[in-house]
Amino acid sequence: METRVAQYPRIVSVTSAQPPFVVTQDDMLSFILKHFLGAGWESRRDLDADVRRMRHVFAASHVDRRHFAIDVDSFYSEPHGTGERMALYQPAAYELARPALEACFAQTSHLRTPGDVTDLFLISCTGYASPGLDISLSRDLGIARDTRRVVIGHMGCFGAMVGLRQSLSAVRADPHATALMVSVELTSLHYAPTDDIEVLTACALFSDAAAALMLTYTDESSGPELVDTYCAADFGASDQMSWTITDTGFAMSLSPRVPVTLRRNIGGVVDRLLTPHGLRPTDITHWLVHPGGPSILEVIQHKFELSEEQMETSWRILREHGNCSSATILLILEDYLRSQRTKPGEWGIMMAFGPGLTLETALIRF
Repeated sequence: METRVAQYPRIVSVTSAQPPFVVTQDDMLSFILKHFLGAGWESRRDLDADVRRMRHVFAASHVDRRHFAIDVDSFYSEPHGTGERMALYQPAAYELARPALEACFAQTSHLRTPGDVTDLFLISCTGYASPGLDISLSRDLGIARDTRRVVIGHMGCFGAMVGLRQSLSAVRADPHATALMVSVELTSLHYAPTDDIEVLTACALFSDAAAALMLTYTDESSGPELVDTYCAADFGASDQMSWTITDTGFAMSLSPRVPVTLRRNIGGVVDRLLTPHGLRPTDITHWLVHPGGPSILEVIQHKFELSEEQMETSWRILREHGNCSSATILLILEDYLRSQRTKPGEWGIMMAFGPGLTLETALIRF
């Protein structure tokens, strides 16, 4: 008897893990002032302008607290090269990604086991190793050795959306497939003393986290359907956001023109996502927007005339977690699913942005 296949695959689980060090924004500002301006900065009047600028940047971030995989104050008490940072990345990322995956399997134990995974996508832009986390996590969690593994690296904050898009392609190609993705980011390994305003903005926003997601065709889950994805890049604005490998870690550059570029592009991208399904932005109830920063959230809210309630989750994740790079959009989705505030049949859009300047979107139905 032929097995009936649902029209769209379902996101059957989304889980996350937070690292052990919780730092308030006030404590993080104190760390930045000490390490960037040097000991005794409080008594140096020539640094008053720098201090005011840093305090303004941190206050404007809308971040209250963040989670880090390392004790940043202790780690940055002496300089570290990129090799030393990468030596820390592999074990720390493993310790963060594994519980996220274990929680994912615990949620889906009645549907899928690790041995059922056919496609694994590992997303990270904050570290490299080979053999990588895809190998060690598969080995230790019982994922089959012939699982198709893909590492999505250095794509920045939209990396998990790429993983979602590739997961959708995998299960569309084989309706019996089960795709698993895990995003793990350790941005805390890449701070460096500077007075560059773009780097300071990144220091005020970024944090660490891991999140996992499973996608498969099933009628035994009430998880949201992943209906479609659409991505586009504004090549003319490719220099507005960068993530550059240097001898002292990875250096982030964020232009203040990023919100302007998003405002110019996001309407057309959303239309291309929705039009094939006969939908318009007004048909979308839930907007899951990656909080790349306050100005980005404000642009999206104003562009689509969204209510405070529709934007509340993105703002709250920013306040409570900061920008965890690619993992952040999955934290938002996890929060939605835990809250049970969605109704069957309601539409949602997920979106994240990053170097390129790239806009990634996904259409889901709850």
